[in-house]
Formats: sequence, C-alpha cells, structure tokens
Amino acid sequence: MQHEELSVPGDDTWDQQPEPPTQPYDLWTRTNLGENFPDPITPLSATLWPTFFLLGRMPTKAERSADAPPLPKFQRFYGRVYVNEGVVIHSAVEAGIPTSFIDTTWGSSGRGLRKSDESFHFFRLLRRLPSMARIGMSQARQQPKTPKQKEQKVPNVSGEKLFMEVNQWVDQFQQQDMQRLDDRALWRRWIPLWIMRGKAMRSVFVTAVLAAVAFYFLDRRVSKWTGKQGQATMLVQALSGVYTAEVGPGLWNMAQTLRASHLDDIVQSHPAVEALALLQERQEAQPFMAELQAFIQRHGYRCPNDAELHNPRWAEAPAQVIELIASYLRADESLSPIKAEHHRQQEREEMTAQIAAQLNPIRRRIFRWLLSQAQKRIRMRDNNRSYVAKYLYPMRLLLVELGRRWTERGWLTSPDDIFFLTLYEIDDIMSENNEPEPGEDLARVVLARRAAFDYWHTITAPSALGPGDIPLPDPEPTGTFLQGLPASTGRVRGVARLIWNLSEASRLS
Repeated sequence: MQHEELSVPGDDTWDQQPEPPTQPYDLWTRTNLGENFPDPITPLSATLWPTFFLLGRMPTKAERSADAPPLPKFQRFYGRVYVNEGVVIHSAVEAGIPTSFIDTTWGSSGRGLRKSDESFHFFRLLRRLPSMARIGMSQARQQPKTPKQKEQKVPNVSGEKLFMEVNQWVDQFQQQDMQRLDDRALWRRWIPLWIMRGKAMRSVFVTAVLAAVAFYFLDRRVSKWTGKQGQATMLVQALSGVYTAEVGPGLWNMAQTLRASHLDDIVQSHPAVEALALLQERQEAQPFMAELQAFIQRHGYRCPNDAELHNPRWAEAPAQVIELIASYLRADESLSPIKAEHHRQQEREEMTAQIAAQLNPIRRRIFRWLLSQAQKRIRMRDNNRSYVAKYLYPMRLLLVELGRRWTERGWLTSPDDIFFLTLYEIDDIMSENNEPEPGEDLARVVLARRAAFDYWHTITAPSALGPGDIPLPDPEPTGTFLQGLPASTGRVRGVARLIWNLSEASRLS
C-alpha cells in the first residue's frame, strides 16, 4: 500500500492492497519493525515474510483477486514498512492494559501525543471480553476454506532445540545439488516444506512477547522497590549465550591476528574484495584465513539488514566481513568489544548484588525469580534473530539460483532481479499450467520496480504519519533528546557516531 499522492510507477504493479479505513487514532510509525526493515523493502521480502510467518501457506489465485479479503501483507509508505502504533495503543487502552507496558516492551514513545498510563484496568478488560470473543469468531468464519493438504509433522520446539532443528534443515538443504533439479522440481521440493517449517518458527514471536512481559514486571518491581528508574536494563545486559554477541569479539580477534602477522596494511589500503584476494595468496595469512573460514561457517548466514532477502549474506560476499575487520583495525584497544562486554558483565553483576542487598528476604526471593525469568527470556529473544536469519538463508540461496537461471534465459537482466518479483508471481511461473515463458515482459516489470525501489532510497521518509497518512512533524529536539528510529528500549553508554544509512556501518569502529 502506498499513499496515493506518493505512489510511483512500478509500485502499482504489485502492491495493490486496499488501504485500511482511516481512524482518528491512527499513528503509523516504524517502531519495533524499523530495526529489521530500515530501508525500502523489495516485493519479494514484502510478500514472503507474511506468507511464511503469518499465512502459513501459499494463497490461491482466488485469494489474490481484487475482491477477496486482503492477505497478510506489510503496510508500506514511502517504500518502507510501517506499523499502526496508534491501533496497538488504542487496543491496549480498550483492553485495560497500561500503555506503559507497550512503551517499555515495544519501544513505543507516544511522540508526546499522550501520557504513559501505569495502571491495569481489569473491569475495562472484563467489559471488552464479549466483544473480543465475537470479533475472534467472526474473523474465524471469514477465513477462506482451503483444501486439506498432507503435511509433514513439524516439531513443536523452541530455544536451543529449535536452533538445532534449523541447523539440521539448513544442512539438509546445503547437501543437495540444486543443479540436478529443474526450476519447478526445485520450487516444489523446498518452498512448501519451508513454509510449513515456518509454522515452527512462530514460536520466536511468542518468545519475544514473553521476554517483554518478564522484563516489564522486573522493571516495575525494581523501580518501585529501589525508587530508581532504568536499573532493570542493566540487569539484563551482556548475557552469555547470545549468538549475535559473538560477532564483535570474533571480528576483533581476526583484526588482531592480521596485525600480529603484519598484514593489516593490506586490509586498510585496498578495497575489501582486492584485499581478500591478496590475503588468500599469502602463506603468512593462513592463520587469519582459518579464523575467517570458521567465522563464516558459524555466522555466514548473517549480514547487515538480513531481514531483507535482497541483501547478500557474509557466506556469499565475505568481502563484507573484511570491511568490518578494517573498521576494527582503525580502533584502539580502548574500543575492544571483548573488554566492553566484560565491563558490562561486571556492571550487571554489581547492580544485581546492590539491589538484592537493599531488599528484605521475601522481596529478594521475588527479585531473584523475576530476574532469572527476564534473563532467560531475553537471551532466547535475542537469539531469535539468528534463528530466523539462518532459517531464511536457504530460501535466499534458492532464489539466487533461480535468478541466475532466468538471467541466462534472458528473462531477467541480472540474477538479483528476482527479488523484484513477488513470491506469488514466482509461484505462478512455477505452476504446471503456466506454459508460456515470461520473456521480455518480466524484465520490463522488474525494471519499473527497480526504478521505484531506487527512487524511494532517495526520499527521506517521515518517522510517523497520522490519520489520513499525513506525515507528522518530529518532536522538537532538546539538549537531552535525539530523534531516531526506536527499536529496543534501554540505556547505553559509549561514543556516539552518526551514519546516514546502514551501508555506512562498516565505517564505524
């Protein structure tokens, strides 16, 4: 969906979702989702994510018709993903949920348009239960009936067990030779299976909610019992066993290996692709190359903004890792992520002991229990992104392979053009009833969509839109206020460096 005054040629060929009715409490922001989709989103990502994680099956052509109920789809403005924060807050208020819960757990700010309510309103919730039940039953009746399909049982697991399952799925995919299957066989072999497995991945969203609830109650108790705000954030920082937290120390160690081998100048004085080629030729670079290979083996399914399938992963483009290592070579010892993590762990332990010492025995037991629940849930939540990124990695590899084949046939201009088709369009091409080849029409459609995608990258999107999709002015900055994109609540201390977009992240040290 695009605001009609801001629609551009190319968008109208795929995103024709009816615009939802305007409500006086509408507040479209990039809260919570903005961290995962900071830039304009491609047609493929915009249709794959809702299909895999919400719908759980490929919709029929009838369901995609203009007069059918709308399918789950990201709401887009200015080519970017927005969420109606106003509806979330309105629903919370009507259900008696304190808005402070949404503010704390979801990263909402209210943009100065409302005050944060701290109280649960149980009678309000009781009054709403009958209407909520009616709405749920009505929505269930409106669900289109689809023929039952034989499905392989998906294990109902979460946490570390889920990641072990994902590892097995990815290993199974990578052991196959995609060249042995034609397009349709490849598509039919993996896409329905991966959509089905996406149902198991839904547990990561439940985990995120549980983590938010656990942190909310920990924060409330700690703030009330100590009389100080913001201490709960420090109690859950620098937790062990978080996969993403391994990346910084891994990059730092590789930078130190290069420096010890007197090879750091190669990385700092050559473009990343050229530097990698030079290192591969040097005998003395073998220890570094072994570390790099191990890093790619463990984290190669990641990349900056890996929710967008269009972006190459580190395993496909290891020069990205070289760029990150170069940034660490420009940093001195005081910026070591290993030392920083150790310092934050010490802060957490000291704060835990300090708060526990202030409490009586009963409150201390409650505090310890709330803390253990919050730390456990937040650790699982923080690992969710790794689980999802690895789960999606085979789908990117499959799509890149199809893009390569279709480019060789002349259907596309370059392999990554395939990310400017929707998941449904690719599925239609794979249909056994689709005899004619797409030919030049496909290339023309992609060209228009690429132009729209590139155009939206030149536009500075507003951080919020109100009723009628009208952009809202940003709150006036103060001496202690920095306007940005909310993603996670909390406080951090360190050197602040500003970049204009995610592509400049490799310059940070």
